[in-house]
Amino acid sequence: MTVINRSLTITLTLIGLVSLNPLFASESAANPSPAESNSTLATKLNLPPVPPEMPTWMDNKDKNHIYRQRGIYNDAIYHVPELALDLNAVAVGHALAYEDLVTGKADGLESQTFEQIDRVLKNPPRFMPDEASISPTFGRLYGVLEQVFDWTHILHAQTFDVLASPDLTDAEKDVEIERLYQFYLTSVPYAITGLPMNMGYLDSQPYSKAFRKKYPKVNGLFWGYHWLQGSVYDLLAGKSSAEQNKLYATMGKQYRQVELYRRDREFMPMFAELSPKFAARFPQISNTFDNLHMLHDMVNDILASEGMTETEQKEQIQRAIWLVMAANHQNEVPGKDYGGDRLHDHRFVEGIPGMGLMPATVNHENHSAPASPEKVDHSEHEHPSKEHSDAIKEDHSEHEHPSKEHSDAVKKKQDQHKH
Repeated sequence: MTVINRSLTITLTLIGLVSLNPLFASESAANPSPAESNSTLATKLNLPPVPPEMPTWMDNKDKNHIYRQRGIYNDAIYHVPELALDLNAVAVGHALAYEDLVTGKADGLESQTFEQIDRVLKNPPRFMPDEASISPTFGRLYGVLEQVFDWTHILHAQTFDVLASPDLTDAEKDVEIERLYQFYLTSVPYAITGLPMNMGYLDSQPYSKAFRKKYPKVNGLFWGYHWLQGSVYDLLAGKSSAEQNKLYATMGKQYRQVELYRRDREFMPMFAELSPKFAARFPQISNTFDNLHMLHDMVNDILASEGMTETEQKEQIQRAIWLVMAANHQNEVPGKDYGGDRLHDHRFVEGIPGMGLMPATVNHENHSAPASPEKVDHSEHEHPSKEHSDAIKEDHSEHEHPSKEHSDAVKKKQDQHKH
């Protein structure tokens, strides 16, 4: 009950924080929706059709909250408190922006909303907030999308917890992360595919790049989030809590002072560039997180586009969800191009199965690198050389096929901690 009350308290606090801002005043029912108004002022986009006969769950109106797996590692990320707080703050930004985009307040995104998000980032909540409580209108309009996001965010959070846990060995952590991924993939119909996706295709839709062009400051924050989430995995892996805290003291400073405010990135940060060891060990999870972040970008672009009606936005968001669903890529394998319009092109960057093909105009080897010498050098996050990839493979070869004994050991530890 204490944990529930704490979570409720922080959620209500955040709601109070955002409600004080005039941007969150109730919109007059007499005002037309921003999407409907914009469609009369902008050139109509040549939108791709929504695939016929999509699964019925795409129109689901129920909440369908799926909860995390039980484990002795849950909330272990708080062993690295600075990181835990930064991750809590990340949950607020998307929710605030989405609520503004669907309630006619997008004009304030680069000013008042940016300042609100930045204030939360500098004063992070103690516990993970409920995003649905911060963006209720968005949730009512796009409930299925919210469920897709939440489900993959749970996988994010639990893999962080496993890596931060002092109660599991490295081998046990590998086993548990694989178990969590299988739970993610098989428990609900709206899991995101773990196949490498052609990022050039996903980022070449008629509406692509609209958000980053119109709202570069807020987009910079979002890509800064993705930099943090991608970088943390290799930082946490194979280290004691003391080592994790020491390393994050440096990384957290870089994140808060530099990465959040960059505007020079050509494309979102990619997982395999930021945590190459984790991506080599768990390419499917690496791809899942990249595909999640790409879905975020596609939704941002759809909601920021001026050439769509509200109905068209809903249809294109449904289509965007379906493009990255695991169910849409059944019986397909990484490394193979199934032809057609590049949607089923699952080839990957050479030697990196945890990273789909990048847009042709983006230099994937250093797209995260600074544009000027004054910026922090991120060359350590460029994609690894063949020699580096071979070294990674060798380092993790002993964990390629976890034994039954490892699985049993994890289960035994969890049983001992059950109440």
